[in-house]
Amino acid sequence: MRIASLAFGLILCVLFVQACTPAAEIGPSVDEFEAEVRVRSEAVAAAEKARDYETAITFFAPDVVVQMADAPQFQGKDRLLEIYETVLSTTAEFEGSTTDIVAAASGDLAYEYGINRFVFETPDGPVEVLGKYLGVWKRIEGEWFIAAIAASNDAPQPD
Repeated sequence: MRIASLAFGLILCVLFVQACTPAAEIGPSVDEFEAEVRVRSEAVAAAEKARDYETAITFFAPDVVVQMADAPQFQGKDRLLEIYETVLSTTAEFEGSTTDIVAAASGDLAYEYGINRFVFETPDGPVEVLGKYLGVWKRIEGEWFIAAIAASNDAPQPD
């Protein structure tokens, strides 16, 4: 009987300690990570649309890897700024549309994909180029940055 009383007392003590222990803090959810990335994505798109390339590159990691259609891969924000100022500044229109953003539960990586549209002025008139993109976002010191981006053109429609 004494052993049963001790066991019961021990169980009550354990339950009491557990009840008095504060609950562990739960971090942000995947939905919150995705919402954070979406805000950053919309901000970089707004900067691009305004042709404010100095602001646009602030959303990219310093060592960003860029793989654009019909061009060699390059790395780094300085080179990206050069591309913005030369290639994109000569386009008549440029826009992208996010299809989805998916974040890892760990909150350190996310990816975004969508479609894009360029209109280039040529001597023969405007040329529209449709394509798609995939961006990888990385959380650095609590802030989301584009670590890698790739884009490709869709095949032209047959005549």
